[in-house]
Amino acid sequence: MTHASLVALGVRWLSRQSSTVIYEFAACKKENPDIIAWSTGFSTLIECKVTRSDFLSDAKKTVRRNPKTGMGQRRYYLCPAGVIEAGDVPKKWGLLWVEKGRVVVKKEARGNPDRSLIAELRFLNSMLRRAQIRIGSRPLSEWLRGENQFEAKRGRPPNARAARGDAARASACATDGIPAL
Repeated sequence: MTHASLVALGVRWLSRQSSTVIYEFAACKKENPDIIAWSTGFSTLIECKVTRSDFLSDAKKTVRRNPKTGMGQRRYYLCPAGVIEAGDVPKKWGLLWVEKGRVVVKKEARGNPDRSLIAELRFLNSMLRRAQIRIGSRPLSEWLRGENQFEAKRGRPPNARAARGDAARASACATDGIPAL
């Protein structure tokens, strides 16, 4: 199994839970998540590890030694089955295995409410700057309004599917003890 295939499976799994998913973008010096997503006031980060040695070297990163500087209120490792065991991951981290081409939750993430919101904002700002560069001189807000109007003309309210999913996740988070912002 390759890193790229783990990322693709992780994106598909997280897209079912989150309205905004970004993957494999280098944006800041401290942390470059494989996958990060936002939904209903909380963020989820997934680090993909193909080998055990890759997982062990990840523990040496500054953001792993000082979790308050890292992104993601919920944090997961995603790996092929058996590469990492539930007892190996840090306290509040979750573990996802890929078994027969599907993502299976081996340990649920407990949440890191003391994550770095500044790091997440810098990451999102970097993504917005890249989007602005790609659309050229047209203001980003104008482009986004145009996309929403396009969806509405096709008979779909903008983000309707994501909004339904967000509402369901918000009620789930309330029972999991994850505070919504």
